[in-house]
Amino acid sequence: MELFFKLKGKIKEKEVLEPWEMNIIDENAEYLGVKRIQLMENAGRAVYEEVKDFDGKVFIFCGTGNNGGDGFVVARFLGRGEVILLGKESEIKSYEARENYKILKNLSLFGSIKVREIKSAKEIEDVFQALREGKSLVIDAMLGTGQRGKLKEPYKSVVEELNKIKRENKELYIVSVDVQTGNLESDLTVTFHKRKSINKGKVVVKDIGIPKEAEYIVGYGDVRALKLVRGEHKGKNGKVLIVGGSKDYYGAPILAGLSALKVSDLVGIFSVDHVIRKVNYPELITYSVEGNYLCLKHLDYLLEVVKKYDVVVLGNGLGVNEETKEFVNSLIEKLNKVVIDADAIKLIDYENFKFKEGYVFTPHKKEFEYIKFELDELKSTILLKGKIDIIFNNESIKINKTGNVFLTKGGTGDILAGLVGGLLTKNSPFLSASAGAFIVGYAGDLLLKERSIYTPMEVIEKIPEVFKIFGV
Repeated sequence: MELFFKLKGKIKEKEVLEPWEMNIIDENAEYLGVKRIQLMENAGRAVYEEVKDFDGKVFIFCGTGNNGGDGFVVARFLGRGEVILLGKESEIKSYEARENYKILKNLSLFGSIKVREIKSAKEIEDVFQALREGKSLVIDAMLGTGQRGKLKEPYKSVVEELNKIKRENKELYIVSVDVQTGNLESDLTVTFHKRKSINKGKVVVKDIGIPKEAEYIVGYGDVRALKLVRGEHKGKNGKVLIVGGSKDYYGAPILAGLSALKVSDLVGIFSVDHVIRKVNYPELITYSVEGNYLCLKHLDYLLEVVKKYDVVVLGNGLGVNEETKEFVNSLIEKLNKVVIDADAIKLIDYENFKFKEGYVFTPHKKEFEYIKFELDELKSTILLKGKIDIIFNNESIKINKTGNVFLTKGGTGDILAGLVGGLLTKNSPFLSASAGAFIVGYAGDLLLKERSIYTPMEVIEKIPEVFKIFGV
């Protein structure tokens, strides 16, 4: 952890977050033990504190996600007003939001709070009319940081109508919860933890109890943030080429390839004859060249093959010699997306090497000593494997604590490199490295609960179960 704190002190802390980054932090706060229902309570209370002295009519527009759950809490603290749920109770997505909605329904029996469920904006013409007349407060808890693209109905029509009314009635005051829904013209946004890049106009940032550590831990949120496409044509989830192996090592590129197959549609292995003869998996596409080690004479053919793939995983079982060193340094400068592992890390000429954004290094402690870099220029991502993994570049740093002693066995590093390569076809280098480390470690932890010892192949077979657990 000493290295983590040393690096963390040199990396500038982000003051503004992208919505997807905040989603990860929310999830990872729960991974650290901070219950989501408590955060929802704190968020609703924070908004209440900003609007509690308003003396006009109150309308709270809520979506079916956690942003809506925050709105339910605001309504409870206010103890008055009309709550409009854009959807049905059965469509509320999370346990926390459902529990807070049940409370509102109970409170509505006493008449101070009204609750309505709508499918269409036409169902609340009376609300819109009331907003045109006199002093009114609208709480926008419709959509949060997870909103994407153009608004769908009934959100689109509700936002359009609210914007229209706001131009007509200067006594209408709109407060958004965390972020505005679409292009809603809010007077104030009460956002949580840190400002978001999509926040507009007047913004107040409220602390709702998310620990700072949630920004630096790899957890559930990183896995759920991954982009993976299920059930579509081959190639949609990317294509990975494993470049490695030698007369001395044949298992490493095979393990990397099988791991990559768990998230990619097509995986190839480019290696010498000795390795390719050992590939007894029809799912893996093979490219064979003569010789004991990959060297410069193989480069032209390899570069033609590389054109068919999105990501290269380089170094597994490659071997260390002068010919291979020339091969690695001539190849790597021509690649834009590559996972650099094992022997390739040792062979790079760092004095003449340019760290590209699409590069991910996956060294263990000894291999890490070979990498020479200045942190402020480190556009590449480094995943330093250890008892606690450290993932960093010049803008971000995290630690991963999943995994156990059996993941130090030969082959598990190759599995990690292959998985990160597969994720890299559709995701950022930093997220691919972070989530990859978590997934492999979590797979090992699941296996350790089942048996006292396990093999690298069993780790590969456990990867789909990890995705299923986290709904990816």
